[in-house]
Amino acid sequence: MKFRKMIWACLLTFALPGVQASAQFEDPRVLGGEKIRDIEPIYPNQEEVRPSGVKAGQSGFVFLAFSPDARRGAMADAGAGLIGDAPGALFLNPGLLGFVHQRQAFFTHARWIAETNHQVAGAVFKIPNAPGTFGVGFITHDAGEINGTAINSDPASAGYTETGTFTTTNYALSAGWGFQITDRFSVGAMARFAHQNLGQSTVFVAGSQQTRSNDLNAFAVDIGTYFNTGFRNLAIAMSVRNFSQEKEFQRERFELPRAFRLGFVFDLISLSGRTPAPHHLELVTEIDSPIDFDERTLLGMEYRFKPATTAMGFALRGGYKYNHDTEDYSFGGGINYKTESGRGVHIDYAFKHFNASFFDSVHIVSAAISF
Repeated sequence: MKFRKMIWACLLTFALPGVQASAQFEDPRVLGGEKIRDIEPIYPNQEEVRPSGVKAGQSGFVFLAFSPDARRGAMADAGAGLIGDAPGALFLNPGLLGFVHQRQAFFTHARWIAETNHQVAGAVFKIPNAPGTFGVGFITHDAGEINGTAINSDPASAGYTETGTFTTTNYALSAGWGFQITDRFSVGAMARFAHQNLGQSTVFVAGSQQTRSNDLNAFAVDIGTYFNTGFRNLAIAMSVRNFSQEKEFQRERFELPRAFRLGFVFDLISLSGRTPAPHHLELVTEIDSPIDFDERTLLGMEYRFKPATTAMGFALRGGYKYNHDTEDYSFGGGINYKTESGRGVHIDYAFKHFNASFFDSVHIVSAAISF
């Protein structure tokens, strides 16, 4: 029985990367032999021919890929294998749901790049007489006011005309379920409905100028697994997020920000042969393979301290992203109050540093309650 479980875990290990790879390395203009993206300019002398064979900018609904909470935000967004809390289970790896044994609710606010605001909320719970753990989550992103423009074909003009300001609508609702197959192995799945309205745009159809609405709904699925190897708390986690059909704004087809994660969690104190409590020191390493960029390496570390004689504890965190175009290091911390019954609250903060030539740094605050 033990070896059979190991075989299933290994099969999932090889199957999930295959799902991601089969769709990621195709020509972004061609699907099943059919040309799906027209690279010719819509209006001659006003647009450049788009390059082919590039991954950058190939996804839409990008707000679905932002940090779900301050804990993982402080650790370079690594944390697909960190069990025990709701945000990672709802938005990074639904396979973690099986290891959330307390009812939890949380809220995250991030002052995101370009003076935008990002909010995430969710809850996990158990249903009487039903196996596993269920979860629901909500994401909304406020992009603020945007200056609108339209093509102006007059040769004496600047090539465009200002049309005033407009706002966008971005939100997503998620619901999922996860359960433990054994005391060390769990799986889970999450369904997601996302909506985006980018306002109206002026396009040319058969030589005539028309105004169209950029309003889309999308459905996506997440799947994930978690496996504690049993060797001094070493854990392996995998997930595929935002797997969906292609969508289209005007002539541009795209997918949601699908990404494959493979992560390892090392309990450094256990690996040294000592008992972790009351000190916990974990090293998290992950490979993030998004649809719209090259593979990245995420490195995070978390130190937690909670004496057995008190309900109060704290955590310090740090992280670094390798091969990211705008982000690099991050850090943060948190405090928590947790009783012997598992009830309590915790508050976390994260600072994410961006390349100052492009964006200001990001601040994230999360609060959660277990009951």
